[in-house]
Formats: sequence, C-alpha cells, structure tokens
Amino acid sequence: MTVMEDKRLDNILEKISCMAALDFSRELATSQESDMIDAISVGLNMLSEELSSQVVARAALDKVNSKLEQFAYTTAHDLKAPLNNQIGLLNLLELSLTSVQSTEAQEYITKIKAINLQMKNLVEGILAYSVVRASEMLRDQVDLNEILMEVMNADDVMSRAEVRVVGVLPVVYFNRTACVQVVRNLLDNAIKYSDKDTCCITISSSENSAQYEITFEDNGPGIAKKDQEKIFKLFNRSEPYFKPDSVGIGLATVKGIIEAAGGSVQLKSAIGKGAAFTFSILKRSDH
Repeated sequence: MTVMEDKRLDNILEKISCMAALDFSRELATSQESDMIDAISVGLNMLSEELSSQVVARAALDKVNSKLEQFAYTTAHDLKAPLNNQIGLLNLLELSLTSVQSTEAQEYITKIKAINLQMKNLVEGILAYSVVRASEMLRDQVDLNEILMEVMNADDVMSRAEVRVVGVLPVVYFNRTACVQVVRNLLDNAIKYSDKDTCCITISSSENSAQYEITFEDNGPGIAKKDQEKIFKLFNRSEPYFKPDSVGIGLATVKGIIEAAGGSVQLKSAIGKGAAFTFSILKRSDH
C-alpha cells in the first residue's frame, strides 16, 4: 500500500467516524486515479449529503410539531437505508484490496466495521426509545420471572454476571415488550459498568396498595450524587459513566417507559457502594 493510498483510507475512516457522530460537514477529496477508492469517496460524499438533508428535514418537522419522539423515530427510521448502503460500500472496499494490501488495510476495515456497528446500535436504540415512549401501550398480565429468564437466556447473562432473585417477582399489568426493554437495559447497565471480577446483581420486589416496586442492585463502582440525574438523560456521555460501546440510551429508555406508564425510577448509590435502581409499576385500578 502506498503512502497516498494509506492517507486516502485514513480520510475515509475519518469521514465515516464523522458520519457516525452525525457530523456531515467533512467532504472527501478525490484523486486523479479514478480507482475504487475514489468511487467509494464519491459514494460517501453522496451519502453524507443525503443523511444531512434528511436530518435537516426531520428537524424542521420536529420544530413544527414539537414532538421529539416523532422526530427521533422518523429520523432513525430513514437513516436505516443509507446505513445499509454504507455496508455495501464497505464490502466494495474489501473487494478492492489486493493480497498485498489486505494485511495492512484489514485494520481499517475492522475500525470501519466497529464504527458501522456503533451507528447501527445508535439508530436501533433511538427507534426503541421512540416506540416504547408511546403513551398508549397495549398491556396484559406479564410475569416478571418469565421475562427475566427470557432476557438472561437470550443475552447469555449467566456467563457475564451472578444474578440472584430474592423471593418471587410479581405478575404485573404492563406491556410485555416494554418489560423486556426495562429488564434488559438494567441488566446490561450493571454488567457494562462493573469494576469487579464478578458482577453481582440482586433483584428484589415489594408492593403496597397502589404499586409494585422492583429493585436491581449491583456491586459496581457506584455513582456520585451529583451525577445521578445525568445518567438518565438521552445520549448521556458524562465521564466516568460513559463507555465507547455505549450510545447513552439504555437508562433513558427505562425512565421513559416507566414514567409513560405512570410509574417512577429511583436510584440509590454512592461511590464504592454499588447502585440500586428501583422502578415502580402501578397496579390495575380494578384490582
């Protein structure tokens, strides 16, 4: 690989990084080679213009309607198509590599794939956040014990953490998909930010005449009092509670789901003493 080709691939990587951060201002220059790398550069420039125009259009729609959920959903939905096109461009880049280039360029391909995955997770996270905040969710009897086992099996939680359930979790009147989102995000949050050799999560519940309260308590590093509100904000990137593989949507989704259903989310934590997230689910009024 020549120095010039190496620089052009560096520029492509930086361009895709900017696009993943929703910054479409950077434009790739083309050389006089008219080769595959030039074709990819032109394609990325076209994609960037398309993404930028869609974001601007959706921002205008949001300003008119004053509905953040609608803006987030429609924007994320429209971003899925050009994101798939980006995957196609990545495949073209792989095909354009010769056997001599492949070893060196594989590092670029790996980084681009990681960025692509991050952007995909961001789009899917926005979609999930938008959908579950709908005020009218279809509800039914949902056994939280079944939901917990379903999520733990699907996400292979037992290989990553020790989970203990105190007693039996309640059967609640709630939206099943929303319950899965809440449980999954709380488990994932505890595991992702664990600073111990073994992440331990204790799940318990209590009730009163009006609601059930379910608590997820971990043995992680804990959260300072001054930062406890920040972590529930959408796209939170506050240090030290942000990691590169996180899009900052999980806890915001939990809070959005629970509050949209009339409940609340509470956090008790201190540095070095883990964190306990407690969410409430209202009982049926006809019970």
